[in-house]
Amino acid sequence: MRRRILFAVIVLLFIVPIFAGCASSDGSQTNVTTGREVAPDFSWQTLDGEIVHLSDLKGKVVLLDFWATWCGPCRSTIPHVEAIHNNYKDSGVIVIGVNMDTASKRQAVAKFIKENEMTYFVISDANGNVASLYGVTSIPRFFLVDKSGDIASTKIGNIPDLEELITSEIDKLLEE
Repeated sequence: MRRRILFAVIVLLFIVPIFAGCASSDGSQTNVTTGREVAPDFSWQTLDGEIVHLSDLKGKVVLLDFWATWCGPCRSTIPHVEAIHNNYKDSGVIVIGVNMDTASKRQAVAKFIKENEMTYFVISDANGNVASLYGVTSIPRFFLVDKSGDIASTKIGNIPDLEELITSEIDKLLEE
């Protein structure tokens, strides 16, 4: 009897670490309720000096748009992102442009935002920390975050019918 117990303990000592080692090593987490990956949290400072965290926006649908002024496809998606913002700004949808230009381009980015009449939030990710959290290796890249703070979908590039695709997904997320 003692041998069987000892054998069972030894087997468990070897099996449990094997299964524990199967967890994701990239730090991502999956929401067991939705089955979606939890959106990595990050923060930014508003023009008023307030610190805002993405997690503060739970209860709202969030569209993240990773872009840069030097990126031609990014430039062509901006009017579509602006239209999405204008259509949904009073419906619990927050649009955040995550600008990836270097810090030395800050004035050029501000001028670009003004010239292109971008009225949605734009934050700077000059050091690439937010892009790294989201695994962004090419732009433009879009993430839709649901009301629970989970990534509902992602789009890469200036794809045909981008505005219609994102709009359709936002409508579904607002109904959840």
